[in-house]
Amino acid sequence: MDGTIAVYDAVRMKFLHHLEGHHMPVRSMVFSPVDPHVLLTGCDDSHIHIYDAKEKGLIGAMSGHASWVLSIDVSPDGMTVATGSSDRTVRLWDINARASVQTMSNHSDQVWAVVASRPPGGEGVRAGRLASASDDKSISLYDYS
Repeated sequence: MDGTIAVYDAVRMKFLHHLEGHHMPVRSMVFSPVDPHVLLTGCDDSHIHIYDAKEKGLIGAMSGHASWVLSIDVSPDGMTVATGSSDRTVRLWDINARASVQTMSNHSDQVWAVVASRPPGGEGVRAGRLASASDDKSISLYDYS
């Protein structure tokens, strides 16, 4: 609830350390599929943080949502981040530029889930598919490149 993330060694069932930087509840987090030490988080402070979970450091931050970030996912190539928010938008972010590159505003209520995937035959191509689910009782599907 205070924005602190506890990191554990799941194999040894041992607490390792805290990651700090958010100041409100963290609603969602995901590890990068290409670097298992990179953790991305979405928080009620409307920010997305990128951490090195092993070295305990904040690598970067992104902002652009007008309200709570409720869901986060990373594309299979690790280059694109998708977020859903209580501001009723879904955003795509370029992880290298640390910037929002697209905003989808088709939901009429908060977005609780986002999932990013690669389309069939999409290997090596900067393209993907995205799904989002909202309190407006809808699921939206998107293609992006």
